[in-house]
Amino acid sequence: MAATLAASSGTYHQSRHPVFGWSMILPSIVGLSLFQFLPLGTAIVDSFRAFDPFDQSPAGWSGWANYAAILSDPIFVSAITNTVVYIALILFLEIPLALALAMLIDRRLPGTTFARSTIIGALAASEAVTASIWNQMYEPSTGLFNALLNAVGSPNQPFISGQSQALLCIVVMSVWKDVGLPMLIFLAGLQAIPGELRDAAALDGADGWRTFTRVILPQLRPSLVVAIFMTTISSTRIFTPIIILTQGGPNWASANLTYYAYAQSFEFTSPGTASAAVVFLLALLVFVTAAQIRLLRSPKGA
Repeated sequence: MAATLAASSGTYHQSRHPVFGWSMILPSIVGLSLFQFLPLGTAIVDSFRAFDPFDQSPAGWSGWANYAAILSDPIFVSAITNTVVYIALILFLEIPLALALAMLIDRRLPGTTFARSTIIGALAASEAVTASIWNQMYEPSTGLFNALLNAVGSPNQPFISGQSQALLCIVVMSVWKDVGLPMLIFLAGLQAIPGELRDAAALDGADGWRTFTRVILPQLRPSLVVAIFMTTISSTRIFTPIIILTQGGPNWASANLTYYAYAQSFEFTSPGTASAAVVFLLALLVFVTAAQIRLLRSPKGA
């Protein structure tokens, strides 16, 4: 018995050694460095470089020329606007919908298991496969959505081929696919709320709306912050649906900064301006998340 306790104590103290801790997080540090920080650092450096137009090799430093070039490009300004619109629309649609679905599933009504499995299945599906399916449904002449509109006597809509509808079509598809992630975050938060709080609200005569606004929503504040941050990041990085559904069109109406950087690099063979666009995208994401942190700050920390 004493030997067992001694061995356990030795293992415990060994596990608290700094080398043991660093060995546990080293694979993550290496992965982040290779696939996140190194490409980001390379993009920042390349944004100040000039490149040979024939073989795309570095040809010296260009200073702020790449930034000046994209700032004078009206397509870049449109891509910034579209990126902000993507973020705003997806947050406006996805967060309330995810919260409503989480509350319905938390009540364990009949069919909630099937609904949860379906929503998680959509989340787990490949973006390319999902976008290809929605591309068929959005097809103006033979697509499912226009067939449903025709069934109720409404005219065909252009959907992804219409300049005023293409961006919204991508937003709807993205919300349908990704709503499962914030829903799971809210569901975990709901299940962590003590039942005594709801019982106390019911004893005080609070109706459903007052219980939601005075009890449930304040308790969900941490979950809400996480869901908003993760949804913001994912909506900023939308790429696969754009390239499959619209290729940034019509007339760049659905192109965001991610697609703009891709087009600059692979279509217009301009890695310098593409890197500058990536830096702008990072700056925009930092600005938006910083604003969200300020707005969502807990009153205790104010």
